[in-house]
Amino acid sequence: MDILLLIMLLQIKHWYADFKIQTYMQTVKKGVWLDPVGVSHACDHIWTTLLALLIFSFVVPLNPLLILVVAFAEGITHYLIDYTKVKYGCKDNTKPLFWNQFGLDQLAHQTCYLIMAYILLPI
Repeated sequence: MDILLLIMLLQIKHWYADFKIQTYMQTVKKGVWLDPVGVSHACDHIWTTLLALLIFSFVVPLNPLLILVVAFAEGITHYLIDYTKVKYGCKDNTKPLFWNQFGLDQLAHQTCYLIMAYILLPI
């Protein structure tokens, strides 16, 4: 059951950072390499991951250094996934290709969360 709680917390933080608090300018600037506004979106993912893992650590004790490493690695990975999608992907949301690429982007993020769970909760 621990893994389900962890995945749920990561899903909630993903919704919050990607859909609730992301600004229009963040969506645009993610496609400009290292633009501070685009990077701020990755920082939102770092702090929300830290929060999710802190909450989870009350149920399952985690190494604090591992929490930091995983959160920053996720932020960097999130940035690279988003940068690639925005820089090279379809911009027209009326086209099926846009939604195909959006789905691929989300799949990449979800795969990262599964990898994080594997690292944090080795079997």
